[in-house]
Amino acid sequence: MNTGTFLVIGIMVGVMIAAWFLSRKTWKKECEYDEMQLKIRARGYQIGFYTALGLMLALILLWEVNGLTVVTPGFAIYTAMIISVTIFVIYCILNDAFLAIRGKADRYFMLFGFFVLLEGFIFVRSLMDGEILENGKLTFGSGAPAVMAVCFLAILITLAVKTFRNRKEAQE
Repeated sequence: MNTGTFLVIGIMVGVMIAAWFLSRKTWKKECEYDEMQLKIRARGYQIGFYTALGLMLALILLWEVNGLTVVTPGFAIYTAMIISVTIFVIYCILNDAFLAIRGKADRYFMLFGFFVLLEGFIFVRSLMDGEILENGKLTFGSGAPAVMAVCFLAILITLAVKTFRNRKEAQE
């Protein structure tokens, strides 16, 4: 296994630790959504699912016509899944259904900021080591950190803008 594979495994372990952290009982007590938020989240899940379905269909069509030559199949599927999750999160943020009733955005700023920096660092390191392309294709090990950094950055920016707007509206 190359260095990129170990980095991807480390990233996945980090995501599992973050998921464990977010699922702790003290966090769950603070995580209560009202009925409207639950409806919005359900719609977000639906949008994310149909986005994933559409992207998978597009990937199948590209594979059938040999139009997917610059990335590996695993990386393409991973990117489609991450894009659909990012769309779900951004939809929930924009419709005030991401944060729970007593939820605080500060925790998420720190968590998403950490992941942007971590994934960005890993991608830059892969770029400097010349491990971006393998046999002329972008692989999962080298491309996943870039996709994750961009997606977390999009989520972070959306959360920052929405939080700023909500605070500005509350002041008026």
